[in-house]
Order: sequence, then structure tokens, then C-alpha cells
Amino acid sequence: MRAPIADTMRSEWSKFRSIPSNIPILLATVTVMVGAGALTANRASEGYRAAGSAFDPTYVSMYGGFLFAQISVGALGVLVVTSEYATGTIRTSLTVVPRRGRLLAAKIWTFGLIALVMGEIAAFGSFLLGQTLIGAAGAPSAALGQPDVLRAVVGMGLVWALVGLVGVALGCLLRNTMAATTVVTVVNFIIPIIGPRLMPEAVGEWVSVYWPISAGLRITTTVHDAERLAPWTGFGLMAAFTAVLLMTAFAVFRSRDA
Repeated sequence: MRAPIADTMRSEWSKFRSIPSNIPILLATVTVMVGAGALTANRASEGYRAAGSAFDPTYVSMYGGFLFAQISVGALGVLVVTSEYATGTIRTSLTVVPRRGRLLAAKIWTFGLIALVMGEIAAFGSFLLGQTLIGAAGAPSAALGQPDVLRAVVGMGLVWALVGLVGVALGCLLRNTMAATTVVTVVNFIIPIIGPRLMPEAVGEWVSVYWPISAGLRITTTVHDAERLAPWTGFGLMAAFTAVLLMTAFAVFRSRDA
């Protein structure tokens, strides 16, 4: 039996929404990003004078919430694959869709689109609420019509999608929910956020500039920093890292027993 990719994607969407916790977790993740982003924006706006020209209201309104949201997005990406291994239904899926590459591609496309849509909703929600709070505190706020602002907000949704796809790839490679979620957290949170504080200065600086998630988040900024990568360059580095993980996952998924 050969299932067209569109039918396989519809099946993957049905699987995703059939797990009772998935949709509530997605909605809660969006709420957490908007809410935490609002708190961060409110506090950051109080000290904008100290930041001077480096104050980036667009980035400030989204980044604080993203720190928490990314863990949930990555974990949901992991579950797209590992939930089937945990229940044994991966064998049924492979019976219906024996072409393994097509099955994994459907999982990637389906969850990538889910993460992208929810990421854009979260990004615009965080931005709009954050700018309201920043302006109310007397700090300079941003508008979507200003240079680079729309790119930064849309870029946050793109970063959400990549974080989710990293989760899918690691779920496929490790096949264990706890292990893959731990790795996602280490890669996207512990190393780039906590790591530079514990590493030698030169190593910490390298991580701050070139680590995939650190580089990718440059697309969410509007203030130029000569010591960091350009927005699209940084995003391209993160996209390349994600692509390598996904290609590795494809190779392993095709050759390994279910």
C-alpha cells in the first residue's frame, strides 16, 4: 500500500490532535510566551536608558517568553516520533506507509507547519502586548512598519519551527522521550544560556555567536551588533544545523528496525 504524501500528512495531523494533551500544551505554550514576554518587556523598559542605542524593544518583547516556550515546542517535536515508539504504533504506521522516508517527511512537514503557525501567533501576540507595555512605561516602542521589525517578528515564528524540527530529529535518532527532550533542553537552553557563564571566556563568546539557537535568534533583532552575525546569516546557520540533524534522522530511520 502506498500512501500519497498529502494523505500521510493528514494522518499525522490526526495522530497529533488525537493525543489529548497536545493541543492544550500548544495553546499553553503560546500563552506562556506572550505572558512571560510581557513581564520581561515591562521590566526591561524600566532600564532602557542604560541600554541607550542598544535597546531593542522588538527583541525584548519576544525573547523572555521564548526562553520558556522553546522547551515545550522542542518536547512536542520529540513526541511526534517517540510517542509511536512508546506505544508500538510505529509498526502500524510503517505497514500503512512502508516508504520510511515518506513517513518521516510527513511528520516533519506536519509538525513544522504546526510549530510555524503557532510560533507566528505567539510572536505577534508577544510583540503587540510587549510594545504596549514598553510604551506605557515611557520607553521607545516599535511598530511593524519600522525597518526590520516585521522581519524580526516573522523570524521568531521561523525559529519556533526550527526548534520543533530539531525535536523531531532528536526524537527519531534517540527514540526515547526523556532522553531526546533532555538533549533538546541542553542544546537550546543550557548550553547557550547557562554555558557561557561557566565556560572559558573565549569558548563562551564563540557559543554566544555561533551556537545554532544563539545564531538563529539574530533574526529576531532589529539593532545592529558588529560582534554578532547578521540576522539572515545567523538564521541560515541554525537552519543548516537543523537540516543536518534531519538528514541524519532520515538515514537512521531508513536503516534501523522499528
